[in-house]
Amino acid sequence: MEKTVEFKIRVPQADRWEDTPVYRSKTLSGSKEEIAQEAQEIAEGIAFSQSSDVRWNYEGSTQGHYVDEVFPEKPMASTKSISSLLNTSSGSGIAV
Repeated sequence: MEKTVEFKIRVPQADRWEDTPVYRSKTLSGSKEEIAQEAQEIAEGIAFSQSSDVRWNYEGSTQGHYVDEVFPEKPMASTKSISSLLNTSSGSGIAV
């Protein structure tokens, strides 16, 4: 089975998803479940890379599937990792 999937990114100029232009369109192959899974993964990648909500649907269908905006988790630096970056033997006067 092949289906064309449309991906849309939320834009401030459009109040409704139906009025939002298609960001990317891709033809996917496989079973119904495989196509849906791949479309969901692509949408999550777009949401992450564009920091925006994404809607995907099959071409010609008004039934949308939504992915919320995704932000990368930024690990906080620990005191130990910061101290390893400082050169304490230089006599810089920084206490670690």
